[in-house]
Amino acid sequence: MSFSKKVIIDNKIVILLLVIILIGGIYMIIKHIDNGHKKLEITRQINAGIPFRWEYEIEDPTVVEFVKSYVIENDNKGGKVGGKISTNYVFKGLKKGSTKIKFNYVHFTENKVDSTDEFTVKVDDNLNISIVALPQE
Repeated sequence: MSFSKKVIIDNKIVILLLVIILIGGIYMIIKHIDNGHKKLEITRQINAGIPFRWEYEIEDPTVVEFVKSYVIENDNKGGKVGGKISTNYVFKGLKKGSTKIKFNYVHFTENKVDSTDEFTVKVDDNLNISIVALPQE
């Protein structure tokens, strides 16, 4: 193998390594932006078959944002009715500060609030969110 062919092969290897490093760096940045901050999950339960649902309100939506909700437990399987359903509500911090997340237990056929739970949350400089005060019993 001549010297010029070896230099070309070495340059291709260097370029390939730089591309791999660049792709890895981009992946790490995207992962940090997407998953680098702690999210807050609050679990609410209902019994299926009753005319109630949980509705949330965020006191200051510039501090905290609702991300999604998903069912983590559903006891209504195999024909069973009226079992417990547990749902996680996910929130993320948008800026440093504190606010309240209020959950209303709403009788939806009458559009009437039966009870309310209020969580005080804090968002730090790194946009991590945490509960600082639980609902009063």
